[in-house]
Amino acid sequence: MKSRDPSDDDLTDLLSEIRLLFPGTQILVAFLIILPFNSGYTRVSSLDNAVYVAMFVCAMISLLMFIAPAAQHRLMRPLRDRAAFKRSVNHQVIIGLIPLSLAITLATFFVISNVVSNLAAGIVAGIVGLAIGKYSEIL
Repeated sequence: MKSRDPSDDDLTDLLSEIRLLFPGTQILVAFLIILPFNSGYTRVSSLDNAVYVAMFVCAMISLLMFIAPAAQHRLMRPLRDRAAFKRSVNHQVIIGLIPLSLAITLATFFVISNVVSNLAAGIVAGIVGLAIGKYSEIL
């Protein structure tokens, strides 16, 4: 009987994490793609427009980083160096989480600035950004 490699469990866990991150990021990007084509978007301030562009770019980079492991896996088949693949995928996920965190923080600002005020948006977005940093150990 072939012994089980514990690093396979790590790779399975990592791929499961990507399966959770990808759909949410994909939905965020899809929403952001259609947003400027809505008639109400013309009333957005220049500050909110800049926030939107930054949010869109961050979400897109994040999506690309979460898609990259699937493309890399396909290009590397058969997988000869699982450890190198796992390290690469781990880096891609971590890199993808950074712009996703920024996109979430910017989305918070964007929504609250349009509903309440820029000051409230800055405060709440700052709290969200600090919470993301604290709980993900990015700070």
